[in-house]
Amino acid sequence: MAPQKKLLLVEDDLEIRDVLQDLLEAEGYDVIPASHGRQALDYLQRATADRLPDLVLLDMMIPFIDGAQVLASMKRDARLSPIPVVVLSAVVRERPDGAAAFLAKPVALQNLFDTIRTFVASGPAVEAAV
Repeated sequence: MAPQKKLLLVEDDLEIRDVLQDLLEAEGYDVIPASHGRQALDYLQRATADRLPDLVLLDMMIPFIDGAQVLASMKRDARLSPIPVVVLSAVVRERPDGAAAFLAKPVALQNLFDTIRTFVASGPAVEAAV
């Protein structure tokens, strides 16, 4: 049996984060929740290679360190840059540089699941203007 795929879910809205975590775990993913950018970067920088996520779901409007800064920090780090980042945002209207995909909030769940499957199954080399 293949190991569970890990997703880092960076979302400051507790209700959205909890619902997404429950839904993603029901789909078979190991979800690592983060409520702000600093927490996400701390996790990524401290994680051993086997604990790095297979994908990051990143809200752009998060406290302390915003999503754009998290994305830029990841892309500057050779260890983190291969991890695909799917941006979820109600404010941003197009895929930010460095993001693998962009989904506008509110997002249809099937679209979210399909996008995640695309990047988790295919690895970091794929980019899509979803």
